[in-house]
Amino acid sequence: MSASKNPLELYEYLNKSNCKQCMLPSCLAFAVAVIQNQKSIDDCPHLSETQKEKIPGSAVEKSSRENEQERILKQLQEKIANIDLSRTAEKIDAPCKSGQITLNCLGKDFMVTTTGDMISECHKTPWVHIPVLNYILHSKGLQPEGNWVTFAQLKGASEWSRFFSHRCEFELKKLADSHEDLLFEILHLFGAKSLQGVVNANQSFVIYPLPKLPVLINYWQAEDGFASKLNLLFDRTAETNLNIESIYLLCRGLIEMFRQLIVKHSKDGKLF
Repeated sequence: MSASKNPLELYEYLNKSNCKQCMLPSCLAFAVAVIQNQKSIDDCPHLSETQKEKIPGSAVEKSSRENEQERILKQLQEKIANIDLSRTAEKIDAPCKSGQITLNCLGKDFMVTTTGDMISECHKTPWVHIPVLNYILHSKGLQPEGNWVTFAQLKGASEWSRFFSHRCEFELKKLADSHEDLLFEILHLFGAKSLQGVVNANQSFVIYPLPKLPVLINYWQAEDGFASKLNLLFDRTAETNLNIESIYLLCRGLIEMFRQLIVKHSKDGKLF
């Protein structure tokens, strides 16, 4: 909900491309819709979390989606406080020491305490915190089988599939199109491993956002009049090791992290 009555104040922070990905005809129409509480600021795919933080409170307050994430996070933390972390650690084959369970995510250690707090050298956001807690609470600890499927083929993915295609695969493809070498260099830094023979793509890498939740990234460069293409595949066991909403949130968080790193390390400091 916004405290401002002037959509132009928010409009100044939009990229003014009128891309229509928010399902509205223009960026100005989007700004008006946010002011009138008909759209969330998160519905603009071009605004990074860093950019959103720069928008004055007078232009747009914390989105209802962020409030919902905070509510869910608090509920999960309460559940974590009522379980035996040591026993849960054994089930998901994760180390537990001094009351903290440790999960390796993209080659980085994330420690979760008995109160559900998360400790890491990496930047922590609800996009990552919520999936990590859900993984601890609900993962069956199944080992990946190498049976790769699309997000839409996972159990319960039907209502999330369109958002996933747009907010995750399409957004990651845009980054690969504009910064292919830098993006895949970043992936290597986070432990990505080349995987050949699954699909005939120009780039195929497996990353591990969570210990038993591999994601296969396939990217085809534009060639001979054919547009570029990118898809994300999951091991079939993903649906038993993490709920579908958390898989979506986790991928959204990864895309946002890649966007921020590209802005930081690209030559001109721009995404596109």
